[in-house]
Amino acid sequence: MAWYVQTALALFFSAFFLWFILRKKILSVAGGWSAVVLGLSVWLGAGWTWLLPLFFFFLSGTLLARLNRQSLAAADAQQGNPRNAWQVWCNGGIYAAIAIGLIWFPQARHLLLVSMAVATADTWSSEIGMYFRQPTLDILRWRRVPVGLSGGVSWPGSLGGLVGAGCVGILGWVVFPGYDVGKFVLITVMGFVGMILDSLLGAAVQARYLSESNELTDKPNTRLAGGISWVSNDVVNLLSNALMVLFAWLL
Repeated sequence: MAWYVQTALALFFSAFFLWFILRKKILSVAGGWSAVVLGLSVWLGAGWTWLLPLFFFFLSGTLLARLNRQSLAAADAQQGNPRNAWQVWCNGGIYAAIAIGLIWFPQARHLLLVSMAVATADTWSSEIGMYFRQPTLDILRWRRVPVGLSGGVSWPGSLGGLVGAGCVGILGWVVFPGYDVGKFVLITVMGFVGMILDSLLGAAVQARYLSESNELTDKPNTRLAGGISWVSNDVVNLLSNALMVLFAWLL
């Protein structure tokens, strides 16, 4: 297919995507434009097939978010609201950076799946855990915390994260030439470990606040109960993704 035809198709689908997500209020205006730039970066750096894991993450996360139409008291303030540009880049920025980097380091293609497996596992675990609302424990202190609080883990959420990472691993057969069972297991495990790392960082350094009812919450207010004030859930997502990709690169 000629380059100008590919460019025309890319611009057409980008315009349609932007119109759809703004109409459905899935992303804010800035978030929508950020998603388009992110997608075009992946297409230019890695090729259109590598948009499939990105679309899978976006669509599955959007559908799962609809399970939790009523935001929990302990959950992040953005829960249930259109995602902004900062959230888009914290979840997909590493993926886009790797895609661009393939121009110089084509052997690093597998890192794309690692990044997306971590992002998907974290999103699935959060949404599924909040939906089932089973007893949730602080992963570091191992004591009961409100459902939806960052750093808390439950068995439905953990299982959902493992399944999410496995789905990205399965997508590897579609987009990654030479993919085998060993790579599938590796991608799935690294996605799951990245989810655990995200919870550890959430419990250790993410800002936690006390609500008016004296319960822990991720929603900012004047009563900081622990963590670092500027470390939000989005920052934790970015850090866990970057650290797992770095680990995979060293391997």
